[in-house]
Amino acid sequence: MAHGYHLRSRRRRRRLDPKPEEPKLPFEIIIEILSWLPVEALLRFKCVSKTWCSLIEEYNFILKHMKRVSPIHLQFRLKSEKNHVAPYFDSNYEGMGRVAGMFLEKHITTHLCRIRNPATRRVLNLPEAHKGARRMSSAFNLSTGEIKVVTLYVENNELGFQIMTVGKDEKWRPWTHPNQGLLKEQGRRVVRCNFFAAEKMNGRVCYSAEFMKRDGQDLSILEVQRLDLVDESVLTATLPQGVFPNLNKVCVINWNKHVAVVEIVNATLHALVCEDSKENKWSPKKIVVPLKFMEKILPPLQEGRDVIIPVNVDGDDFSFYCFQGEQSFVYNTKMQKAKYLYSGVDRWTAHRPSLMGFKGMRLEEEATTSAAKIEE
Repeated sequence: MAHGYHLRSRRRRRRLDPKPEEPKLPFEIIIEILSWLPVEALLRFKCVSKTWCSLIEEYNFILKHMKRVSPIHLQFRLKSEKNHVAPYFDSNYEGMGRVAGMFLEKHITTHLCRIRNPATRRVLNLPEAHKGARRMSSAFNLSTGEIKVVTLYVENNELGFQIMTVGKDEKWRPWTHPNQGLLKEQGRRVVRCNFFAAEKMNGRVCYSAEFMKRDGQDLSILEVQRLDLVDESVLTATLPQGVFPNLNKVCVINWNKHVAVVEIVNATLHALVCEDSKENKWSPKKIVVPLKFMEKILPPLQEGRDVIIPVNVDGDDFSFYCFQGEQSFVYNTKMQKAKYLYSGVDRWTAHRPSLMGFKGMRLEEEATTSAAKIEE
């Protein structure tokens, strides 16, 4: 009898005693785990709790995640026209660059510009740019999370700049060009322009290389504007006269984070590098790089056509684009062989996704519908 009583008492105590608490991970460990997960998973986890949602939207977490997340591959179409090659991730928008895991794009028929995050599928339509807008670039300030966008426009054979801070400015602000309104007085006009920037996450500088001619003369002047988007300053460097006899045949490219004027003559690349824009200091002599390797990796070139253009130089890697056959390749001068070779217009690129976003961003489907109404 006593035995039965003690047995029932032990069972009763088991029911009354609370279950031992399961051990909880410290929140710092949770943050560490989440920072390695793909964007799609983090977007779902925002509904777990207000704490998780706030964490995933916090800038410091977004920055940490951006550095750790694995790249993905995105398909795009490459389109070329004259000496300009541009990627199209959307058939209606030309790719103008990437910034903080997002794409800067311009509509092909209207003046509509936008920033699109392919990972979150959200879009921010920017204010309508100048009707003569041709090229765009952007800068990401890591310390503040601020993104600025600059556009170059052409009006009456003169160039101008507009700039805006995404998420803050309601319209584009004029950014005075050093030659603004002066070219006509000097008897000069812009014939063509190259506009580019190094694709770096914390890049702040872009370049505008402007080819000009005096009235009644051949193309003879090349000025390079160095635009610092963070402090909104401009420096001008002028190519020394006579270095290249025919400026119609040269290109201006990014050469190891500097500007270089390059020309291909008799299977040899000749380059003059601007070492210091502030002091207008150029390399003392041309850099000469033999290009005889092209005969081994490219089909026979058509006579009389300037079909190969240099695109970029990064260390020993030289990037080229061949309009004939729409081929692009990277040649390593140290290894003396092509590292990559791509053909055709349909390509793939590695892209590092991010959680970056701005107030006013909309789902891509909604923004596309809105843009279509504006176009009508």
